[in-house]
Amino acid sequence: MGGFSEAQIHELLEFLDTNHMGWSQAMAPVIMGNADRPELGEELTNSFCRTDPDIARRFARATFLSDNRADLEGVTTRALILQCAEDVIAPREVGEYVHRKLPNSQLVILDATGHCPNLSAPGETIRAIRTFV
Repeated sequence: MGGFSEAQIHELLEFLDTNHMGWSQAMAPVIMGNADRPELGEELTNSFCRTDPDIARRFARATFLSDNRADLEGVTTRALILQCAEDVIAPREVGEYVHRKLPNSQLVILDATGHCPNLSAPGETIRAIRTFV
C-alpha cells in the first residue's frame, strides 16, 4: 500500500544502515518533492543529517516495516487525514484507504507536493487543521 515495493524498502534500509549521510542526501529531496524548490529538499537533508543515525535507523524501520491497517477500524477518535496531491511516500490511495477505514475521519487533499506539507505548504496545512479543529 505505499509508494515503494518491499524490495525497495529493504534496499532503502540497507542504504541507511551503511551510509546515513548519503541516504539523507539522496532521500530527503525525494521525500520532500518540490524539485522546483530545492531549498526545501536542502532543509530536510540538513534535518536528516543532524539526526542521530541510530535513531534514524530505528525510526525508518518502524515507519517502513510496521503495518497497522488492522487497527484503523477500532479508532473512534475524530481524525484529520492530510493527504498531499502528489506524494511518493504515501500516494493518494493511502489517504483514501485510511479515510475509508477510520470511521470518524475527514480527508483533506492538499494542493501540495511531497510528503512534508508542513514545510512545502504551511499555510494550507494550517488552514486545514484550523478548519478541522
